[in-house]
Amino acid sequence: MLQYNKSILPKLLAKENITVQHGNYPTAWFDIKDRVLGLPMWKDMGKDVYDLLIGHEVGHALETPFEGWHDSPEKLEGCPRSYINVVEDARIEKKVQARYPGLVAAFNRGYRVLFEDDFFGDLSDPDWNEIKLIDKINLKTKLGSLISVPFNSEEQDLYTRTMNTETFEDVLNVVRDILAYTKEHTPELIQQPQPSNGQSEESGTDEDNFNMGHDDYESEEKNQEQEDEPTPSAEENAKSEEAQQSDSEETTQSGAGEIEEDVSLTDRIYRAMERTLVDRDEKGEAVKVIGDLSKPALDYMIIDHKDLMADRTSILKRIMQEYEYLKPARALEGDERYKEYLRKIKGSVSIAIKEFEMKKAAYRYQKATTARTGKLDVNKLWSYKTHDDIFLQTTRLADAKDHGMLMLIDFSGSMQRSLPHVLDQLMHTIMFCKGVNIPFEVYAFTGSWRDNSDLALPAYHVEVGNVQMPLLISSALNKADFKEAMKWLIARMDSLSTDYYNHELFFQEGKAEQLGSTPLIQALMASHYLVKNFKIKHQAQKVNFVVFSDGDGDHLRVTYPDARGDGYHSYSSQTTMIIDGKRLDFKSRDYGGRKELQTALTENIRKRYGTNNICFFMGDNHHFNQRVADINYEINREAYWDSSFQKDCRTEFRKNKCVEFNNVYGFDTYYVLKDGKHLATDADEFEVSDDATDGQIRNAFKKFSKSKKLNKVIMTKFGAAVA
Repeated sequence: MLQYNKSILPKLLAKENITVQHGNYPTAWFDIKDRVLGLPMWKDMGKDVYDLLIGHEVGHALETPFEGWHDSPEKLEGCPRSYINVVEDARIEKKVQARYPGLVAAFNRGYRVLFEDDFFGDLSDPDWNEIKLIDKINLKTKLGSLISVPFNSEEQDLYTRTMNTETFEDVLNVVRDILAYTKEHTPELIQQPQPSNGQSEESGTDEDNFNMGHDDYESEEKNQEQEDEPTPSAEENAKSEEAQQSDSEETTQSGAGEIEEDVSLTDRIYRAMERTLVDRDEKGEAVKVIGDLSKPALDYMIIDHKDLMADRTSILKRIMQEYEYLKPARALEGDERYKEYLRKIKGSVSIAIKEFEMKKAAYRYQKATTARTGKLDVNKLWSYKTHDDIFLQTTRLADAKDHGMLMLIDFSGSMQRSLPHVLDQLMHTIMFCKGVNIPFEVYAFTGSWRDNSDLALPAYHVEVGNVQMPLLISSALNKADFKEAMKWLIARMDSLSTDYYNHELFFQEGKAEQLGSTPLIQALMASHYLVKNFKIKHQAQKVNFVVFSDGDGDHLRVTYPDARGDGYHSYSSQTTMIIDGKRLDFKSRDYGGRKELQTALTENIRKRYGTNNICFFMGDNHHFNQRVADINYEINREAYWDSSFQKDCRTEFRKNKCVEFNNVYGFDTYYVLKDGKHLATDADEFEVSDDATDGQIRNAFKKFSKSKKLNKVIMTKFGAAVA
């Protein structure tokens, strides 16, 4: 399967920012008017065939005029669409190869592959007397020296004129003369298709009705939608019939009701064979591709921090109007709480910083090199008779990699119980990044109601209508904004604690951060672009991609291929999607395939952008056991429930407050915790009553010491994991 990225090549060749989209199309097409290049999911026929097909479509983009090709049948009288396609192909391919000489070899090699695969029919022993002139010209213009085509003097003249066409008007003039020659010399070869209400008499199928005369997609998209729509509206039928009348190569009618004469059989065979290039799944069905996230979709999903703060502030302002007298106290208490919290977490953060610096120093020492300076070491001169190493040496330490961190926080409703502890751990991580000067960005992801009436998505694209990814905090914020963002995180952490009083006066969630569903699939798709832009912005060599979540995401929902705008669940065992211009395939074992898709997306982030992926999974006791069982099956592929495996995990949990796994679900490190409360970094208080016995004091001290040690475990592990 083709895995290399070809989305940029057409833009470069066309010398304009044309829209390139992969989709569920039977062949490649170019919309001349709207400047959109559609590419199907092709099988791997080799790079040359791909470059040939791309170069051909770019030729249409650069040379074929919209007005000329879409002239009325009256203006094109005597010019069969199929004939126009052959001569126009010759014109645009000649011009695109002249413009880009590097395509010449690709075209030659690509057509050789197609020729050998009978894309022009069986030409092993052709009877040239039974082949009409338009087909001879088509074979010669495309195959060149691969085939010897006999021409008489008149035919040679028409072939030469075909190769010398400069304008679309030249194309029409040559087409009329070719048709006239054919009528005069080989009328018996002309096939005149009979009218059949827009369908081919031979097959009577919609597929044969597909526009094979030119790669413009005006009618193709409607035909594709009709295949999926059992009951199209009258208006859609009218539009489809109008498009077929203007685009069909075989049955286009003139204003007088006449039938357009003749077709190029080799062109017809080629267009039909071109569909065999479309990739198919194990059932023989064309692979359905899920489209890439468009810029409007990304802009819709990702909420900038300034917009988030404006929304928060406007909500809080309305509340504070009622509690005007509390404003000074609120501001003071917010500042004091911020200072108190930073003092409290300083010790735990320093543990992670120490571990990080130790690992970084070990890396530099391990990669260090020693070299001679070329200068004599006076302290070794005395040994010159027995040793030749009498020069000064220098040690060059390897430069440590520039780190970065991008974090996703699950703001689903089920996270409410864990979220205070998650936010606590998050702020520890943020201050750790500050302490070691690592740039970072933190996004929440949630699916809650919002007005998405302005968001229009094409068919077969992931539904993102309710997805919101607000930027909670970033290292790029200035000092004042960073402090304010931290205060809001602290306030939200406190507001979710049951013992916090009047929390509504200190925190109000914005619309973009309300707890809702779990759009993890969409968040992971968007993270490809977030990580890519983060690396470019901060020049980070090693980006740690960290996810805090309590389970699998929602089912994949894809926009329905008609005007109804409904979404539907995709339960295909094999799914192909386009992410940042490249193809991603995955197969699912289970109903819905959520884990497989999430794993494929997470692994793809690591593969594409070299990230170190870390996940903190939070769940209650039931979900803890279930997730451990899932991981056991993921690792061992045997029995789902393994009592000994569960026992070992519970033992590790009691010891370290978490269970650590490596290389599961696309994450390098995967921590499983309970309810998120074990993310808390506070040690238990050392409290004893005044009349406590020696034994009670001893037990209380042991508990305090153990708690203090365990609460450092996760920060220590995290510091080592991200180094």
